[in-house]
Amino acid sequence: MTSTQSNLHRLLDPNYLAGVDGLSVDDIRRMRAECQEAEAALSYLRRLIQGRMDIVHAYIERPAGSDAPDLSSVVENLAGILAGPGRAGGPGRNPVLHTPDTDEMAGLTTELDDILGADEIGRLARLDDAHLADLAGRLRDLENRVSAERRGLHERIDTLQAELVERHKSGRASVDGLLS
Repeated sequence: MTSTQSNLHRLLDPNYLAGVDGLSVDDIRRMRAECQEAEAALSYLRRLIQGRMDIVHAYIERPAGSDAPDLSSVVENLAGILAGPGRAGGPGRNPVLHTPDTDEMAGLTTELDDILGADEIGRLARLDDAHLADLAGRLRDLENRVSAERRGLHERIDTLQAELVERHKSGRASVDGLLS
């Protein structure tokens, strides 16, 4: 696996937060930052997965008996397709990093590209319904796994943030430290 995957495994390991109450404020902040960076990368990956799922569904959900849309009509309607049906609105969490490092993303996008590479989207019109359904299912499974990993990172971020807040409330950490 890639070093990015190894880093995710380390961050999501149940023992990652073990002994957090004995760590320095700087160590807790470092841990929170690395979880936030990983979450931003997974959030970006999830958006890529959802976009490809939406494109596959544009082919699957065409009217019964009609031909698959040609690539030019898909491109023409891409904004509407990528808006996604039933996509939840709202800002959600605002990650510290909005666009992750491209080197980090290279390791994360490998599995997505193995399912449906960006250069393969043009061939979707030639696939039968069974193959399209298989692609949609594999993309959904990947999206579910990435979402679960993001939830795990959110839990760690919340735990680390709560530890920092508690230390400041109890006086175990200096308010002056917030400004540095």
